[in-house]
Amino acid sequence: MKNNKHPHLSGKDGKMVFQRYDSHARHETLFCKLDRLADFIDNAIIGVYEISEKGEVIYANNKLASIFGFSSLHNFLQSVSNIDLLCADTGDRRKLMAQMEAKGFVDNAEIAFKKSDGQRIWASISGRVVDDESGGKSYWGFMVDITDRKNALNALHESEARFRQLVTQASEGFFLHDFKGKILDVNRQACVSLGFSRDDLLKMNLADIDIEIRKNRHQLKYWEKLEPYEHITFESKHQRKDGMLFPVEVRLGRIDLEEGRLLLSFARDITDRIRKDEELKRAFSEIKQLKDQLQEENTHLRRRIELEYGHEEIIGESHSIKTVLSLAEKVARQNTCVLITGETGTGKELLAHAIHNMSERKDRPMVKVNCAALPPTLIESELFGRERGAYTDALSRRAGRFEEADQSTIFLDEIGDLPLELQAKLLRALQEGQFERLGSSQTITVDVRIIAATNQDLDEMIREGRFRKDLYYRLNVFPLTVPPLRARPGDIPLLTWAFVHQFAKSMGKQITSISKGTMERMVRHAWPGNVRELKNVIERAIIISSGERLEIQGLAATDVQAGNQSLEEVERRHILSILRNMGWRVSGKNGAANVLGLKPTTLEARMKKLGIKRPD
Repeated sequence: MKNNKHPHLSGKDGKMVFQRYDSHARHETLFCKLDRLADFIDNAIIGVYEISEKGEVIYANNKLASIFGFSSLHNFLQSVSNIDLLCADTGDRRKLMAQMEAKGFVDNAEIAFKKSDGQRIWASISGRVVDDESGGKSYWGFMVDITDRKNALNALHESEARFRQLVTQASEGFFLHDFKGKILDVNRQACVSLGFSRDDLLKMNLADIDIEIRKNRHQLKYWEKLEPYEHITFESKHQRKDGMLFPVEVRLGRIDLEEGRLLLSFARDITDRIRKDEELKRAFSEIKQLKDQLQEENTHLRRRIELEYGHEEIIGESHSIKTVLSLAEKVARQNTCVLITGETGTGKELLAHAIHNMSERKDRPMVKVNCAALPPTLIESELFGRERGAYTDALSRRAGRFEEADQSTIFLDEIGDLPLELQAKLLRALQEGQFERLGSSQTITVDVRIIAATNQDLDEMIREGRFRKDLYYRLNVFPLTVPPLRARPGDIPLLTWAFVHQFAKSMGKQITSISKGTMERMVRHAWPGNVRELKNVIERAIIISSGERLEIQGLAATDVQAGNQSLEEVERRHILSILRNMGWRVSGKNGAANVLGLKPTTLEARMKKLGIKRPD
């Protein structure tokens, strides 16, 4: 390695050359200047070097040694005899020198080197070829460590590459464009959405496809004021190649790339969202309409309840009916479950309304559910509600009767007909006030008072395994039994006149008397249909009456005579009489069931039990 002594300036064209300078008195001033220059170069903030044609290090300053990771210039000069030892690729050094030979210089050439610990660095090289006095050549130049800048740039390139890859695979349409709207790049989704090829789109302006930008081209220049990565969002419509328009949500922002300051737009097709918004608006409109309808029906229901039950008392002076009413009045103000039993037509529902109307829940209408009138497959959704899609025909969400009865009373009529599989769910609703809609796991909590009624023998059903014992005990906290009409014959005249006044008024007739014989027959009659049958008989008699005196025919055949006939025989004779009068028609307006005040299925069950068969 050559001696690293300070150089002096000489040679043609101001080129710097290095040679030993022998002191001379007349050049003392120049010596001082050269010493200062040498010190400046040795301690410069950039690396300074001189290497031979073979790559030998002739000169290096402190910064160059520092760039390569050496603690001192001395260590560097002792360790590095040839620059090739530091080149990551010796071919790069030869190419660089070849460029210097060809041009006489190089500026800012980027070369990869290795530090003393093997770490890779990048340096920017500027230098020129210098001819020495012996006719040889050396290479003088400067070196700047650009590793951090290079790494940052590489990271930026990698980030841009990842960004472009993500954009390419995005489900939204991507457009890279300048501030005049010229499209510079698009992704595959943009091509698919618009029906254009990538080449076609790169020849177009954003205004060719975006209706809002087409209408307001002047907005493009305002977007130049956006800060880097700041974005705006707006809705527009894009035009496909076939001319069709579709709604989009556009997110547009400024981005600074190597290509310069640009705009980046993402367009998302919002056709489905708009459709769903419209469906939601329609749904809200329907809900409002249903709410208004419900309020109207609620008002109507309240009026109907007031008309039907508000001024109507349970008529009777017998000890048995007064006892029931006294008990009902006592339990009405409590939240206790009430189980009303009694034969068909005795007025169980009327008693339930009386209990509700005397309770603190009277301001809200009582909700009635007839468990026998609903198909088994619909009882659960009717009681507890359903979610949309809970089953095939469940096209909408619907609240159940228990939800409707919150803060009020629910009347479960014909509770004995409730399917066994639903009794457990009902038991939980009674015990905890909680349940789930059909098709939902969300628990709903309500405050509901329960009144149940049945004409069946629940004890017998429990023994037969058709009714849960625990549900029975939960319902039967306060039992009330409505006596049959035959057990209170003294109330029959009172009920008769009450129904006469009711129907005569509604039909515009005037009935002032009932024959003694008619009333006696009515008092002695068995009335298997109880009050409901009596009511129907009175209504039919008033329809066919032509004067002010009411006559009722057809009861003599079923009179209770001499007390030597069983109740079943009396009932059998009475049903046979009605069937014959109705031409053996069971159901319908003119059927025997309607006259008796029974459901057709109940009458058919009675006929089977009593051995009554239709004649051939």
